[in-house]
Amino acid sequence: MSVNRAFGRGVAWMAAGNWLEQAVNFAVFVVLARLLGARDYGLLAMASVFIVLSESLVRESLSEYLIAAREAGARELNATFWLLVGLGGGLGVCLWAIAPLAAQAYGEPQVATLIRALAPSVLIVALNAVPVAILRRDLAFRILAIRAVAGVILGGITGIGMALAGFGVWSFVGQWLVLITTNAVLAWGAVRWRPGLDVARADLARAAAFGGQVLGLRAGELAGTQVPTLVIGATLGPEATGLYAVAWRLVETLSFLIVTPLRQASQSAFAALMRQGGDAGALLLDLGRLTGAVAIPFFAGLSLLAAPMIAVVFGEAWAGAAPVLSVLAAMGVYICIARVQVAFCLAAGRAATVALLAWGVALLMAGLIWLAARFGIAAVAGAVVVAHLLLWPLYFRLVAEIAGRRVPGLAVCHLRPLAGAGIMALSVLGTMRLLGATHPVAVFAAAVPVGVAVYLGFALAAMRDRFALFMRVARGEEA
Repeated sequence: MSVNRAFGRGVAWMAAGNWLEQAVNFAVFVVLARLLGARDYGLLAMASVFIVLSESLVRESLSEYLIAAREAGARELNATFWLLVGLGGGLGVCLWAIAPLAAQAYGEPQVATLIRALAPSVLIVALNAVPVAILRRDLAFRILAIRAVAGVILGGITGIGMALAGFGVWSFVGQWLVLITTNAVLAWGAVRWRPGLDVARADLARAAAFGGQVLGLRAGELAGTQVPTLVIGATLGPEATGLYAVAWRLVETLSFLIVTPLRQASQSAFAALMRQGGDAGALLLDLGRLTGAVAIPFFAGLSLLAAPMIAVVFGEAWAGAAPVLSVLAAMGVYICIARVQVAFCLAAGRAATVALLAWGVALLMAGLIWLAARFGIAAVAGAVVVAHLLLWPLYFRLVAEIAGRRVPGLAVCHLRPLAGAGIMALSVLGTMRLLGATHPVAVFAAAVPVGVAVYLGFALAAMRDRFALFMRVARGEEA
């Protein structure tokens, strides 16, 4: 099977699995948020800063070496596995040790217990990383999709059951531990390889060299997402942290619905094309055109309809999250387009450069957030968006250099979706103005169809090429 056809099938499986996974995840998230409230969610967000960072350092870090490497035999697999075991175990011990310090910094003693309860998840994710990398390298996305859905269903049942039984914030802990354990069991059951001791120092050095660069990238990306939570938690307290965390979770979840199937399938496809001497840059350009055509209008609409959406989904008690969501919606566009760009750079072995850019964004954002915190959580959200947009042109420049293309060629393809989103926004605002102070459900029910119809009309008139492109990519056909 050609790489393009395998990629098309991979995207289809990952899209179906990811959409179902995120739908279940979102439903569980809404139910738990309604049952437990902003304070419990804020406490979880405070503890999760450290857990999410640690898990990300082992989830897709050292194992990325196996995706980009020309050969991935038993020795390469063993070397990567034992490095991950050491890293995951070390991070787990560090989490246990720093938990009291984190709780003291927040002024919330319960945070220490939450961090220690979640710490084993890091080692579980580390043990799971190599089997997942094998499946990704083999483009076995059907198995990955089934595994992900099973995890969120079992984790969701556990979390909601615990919440109804009165376990409070511990419901989140139970949900997460069951989810990642299910993922690990299913991934190991899908691969024949088992770890061994057949590994040389040179194998460890090669895996560590590339993996270390990806570790730097993941750390920078996680710093970029977790710094706002740290600053809000330290300056504005758990309730404000919960409001920000809910808004960010919405943006992150919705952006993952769009980009995760493309990102996960595309990195393997980019690497395979580069190994075979194919035109990975052409695939990158196609994916950029598709991603922008969907993400730009989607998140423009989310920004405009943040208040009624929060009221409908979470209830009036969460109304304080609406201004934050309205601002953070711009990050959805960034995540969708930049994630594919990063996948391309990793497939090309340019992890170190991307890591430097990620840390540049994180450091710039930390400074801007510290200045903005005194003005409230909406100002913090604005600082997050500004920091990412200011350095985004550097990502375009790096990707253009690797692909052998010009920066304008990668950026201009987003102008028509921007124009269409602008026209759509005017129609949505007009609809909302006509409805006035109507119930949020009525506003949502009227404004969404109007916005969709206007944008689709624009797309049919000015972007018919995107429909043809979607069918070609889905079928795995050559350009």
